[in-house]
Amino acid sequence: MTKLIIFDMDGLMFDTEPLYYKANQQTADKIGIPFDYSFYEKYIGASEKDFFSAMYDHFDESKVDQFITDSVEDLKSVLFSAPPVLKKGLVDLLDFLKENKYKTVVASSSEKKVVLELLENAGLTHYFDGVIGGDEVSHSKPHPEIFEKARQLIDGPISDILVLEDSINGIKAANAANFPVVMVPDLIKPDSHMKKMTLDICHDLHEVLNKIKSEKLI
Repeated sequence: MTKLIIFDMDGLMFDTEPLYYKANQQTADKIGIPFDYSFYEKYIGASEKDFFSAMYDHFDESKVDQFITDSVEDLKSVLFSAPPVLKKGLVDLLDFLKENKYKTVVASSSEKKVVLELLENAGLTHYFDGVIGGDEVSHSKPHPEIFEKARQLIDGPISDILVLEDSINGIKAANAANFPVVMVPDLIKPDSHMKKMTLDICHDLHEVLNKIKSEKLI
């Protein structure tokens, strides 16, 4: 029976969340938007659309318009200036999954072209059977649509699916889809509520790999 592992990208595969925050903070500072990390962290794992919508709710409309325009170039300069830093254990996990014929897909809130460019820059494109970007779904995490779309890659029970996530929005989306989810914390540290929502919480992707090998997760 084919098994499917669904990967989030930012903060799970790549150490990119600090880069997104750095780029957004730079843009906000230039424009004069009182933006800080406490605002940003609420939307980790959410789509750009939801993030910008929240900015319109909190900040001056004309400044947010300027932010949306300027942040594109600021983000590119920060995000694509060098290959992304891989999270610990990622390549070992991907090697094992490929060798053992698991299906793998990236389901990210980032735009698909950004996901594809980061995968290419990291030399990881060949590991994945599919990529779904946030711009390919109508509803962003915590809505389950992106994970339900990923499931279309296999024809099997939910027990043959495992979602790997680092964000609360991603975990909520997996729960809404009734998919088992493992949290690998990045910027957001797990609390008792997150522990109840997840199959397991692993320190890093090496721990995920070891538990998959011992059939404790899928």
